[in-house]
Amino acid sequence: MKKTKVTLMAAALAMTTGALAGDVMSLRGDDLTKSSAEPDRHKLMTVQGGIERSYKEQPPMVPHEVDKYEVNIKVNGCMKCHSPETYEKEKSPVIGESHFLDRDGNKLGKVSSRRYFCNQCHVPQLEGTPLVENQFQGRR
Repeated sequence: MKKTKVTLMAAALAMTTGALAGDVMSLRGDDLTKSSAEPDRHKLMTVQGGIERSYKEQPPMVPHEVDKYEVNIKVNGCMKCHSPETYEKEKSPVIGESHFLDRDGNKLGKVSSRRYFCNQCHVPQLEGTPLVENQFQGRR
């Protein structure tokens, strides 16, 4: 008896979902019942001198490829160029002092575990057309 109820409920849900899906449009006006096309492939931006920030507190964007960088609990490939010991030789920006503070504001001798995984905030950019118009004006 229980199996019959579950089967009937599943069939009713499938019919309801199917009926609704034809009436639902995406925010861009696309029909959600059709399969989407494969997205275009875009090149990563490589910007000599870095990418300008939109606002003062924005984490800097990565102006180069990072696909082959290893960042895990034992190794951080970003530090090969951006550590206080190597940045001058590599001619790259040094990691910010805020990355050496713990949650209580105490200065540490190494990068804080809260700031160790660089690609949580610092991301490479693609050469592509924005999906929607953007008129954002940051304050500097």
